[in-house]
Amino acid sequence: MSNAYSEAAARPPVKTRPVKTRPVKTRYDGVMLFLHWSVALLILVAFAIAQGRGLVPRGPERTVLMDVHRSLGVLVLALVALRMVWRAVSPPPPMPADTAPLLMLAAKAGHLALYALMIAVPLAGVTMTQAHGHPVTFFGLFTLPTLVGENHDFGDILEKLHELFGTAIIVLAGLHAVAALVHQYVLKDGTLSRMLPWGNR
Repeated sequence: MSNAYSEAAARPPVKTRPVKTRPVKTRYDGVMLFLHWSVALLILVAFAIAQGRGLVPRGPERTVLMDVHRSLGVLVLALVALRMVWRAVSPPPPMPADTAPLLMLAAKAGHLALYALMIAVPLAGVTMTQAHGHPVTFFGLFTLPTLVGENHDFGDILEKLHELFGTAIIVLAGLHAVAALVHQYVLKDGTLSRMLPWGNR
C-alpha cells in the first residue's frame, strides 16, 4: 500500500492546456468599415442627385443623371446585402457594458429601421421605374430583371413611397450620426471610435 502511495506522489502533475478564448472585439473590422462608409456615401450622393435633378433641363442629360441615381441605388442594395451577410459572419463589437438598457434598445431599433430603409428605398425606386414602363440598367452594363409589369397607377404609388422612404432614411441617418456624437463626446464611451477608420485599435 505504501509503495502505491509513494508511486502516486512521485508522478508529475498533469499539465492542462489553457483554454484559448477569442479577444472581445472593441471595434468594427475593415470589411464592415468599408461597407458602412461606402453605403453612407452612396446614399448621400444618390439623395443629392434626386434633389438636384430639377437643375438639369429635361433631355438626355437628365436621363443619364437619373440612370446614375438608379445605378447607385442598386449598388447600395447589393452592398447592404453583403453587409448583412458579413454581419452574420463577423458580428459587430458589443456595446459598452454600462450602456443603459433603453439606449441599447433604441440603438437596435434604429439599426433595424436603417437596414429596412436601405432595402426599401432602392427596391421602391427600381419597381417604380419598371411600373412606369422603363428598364433599369446598372451603369449601362446590364439591365435588371423586370420585377413588376407596366402599371402607371402602381408606379405613382411606388414613386410616393420612394420619396417618403428616401427622406426618412436621410432623417434617420442624421439622428444616427447625432447619437454617435453624443456617445463619443457626452457619454464618452468610445462608440464612434469603433466605426472610424482612424479610431483607436
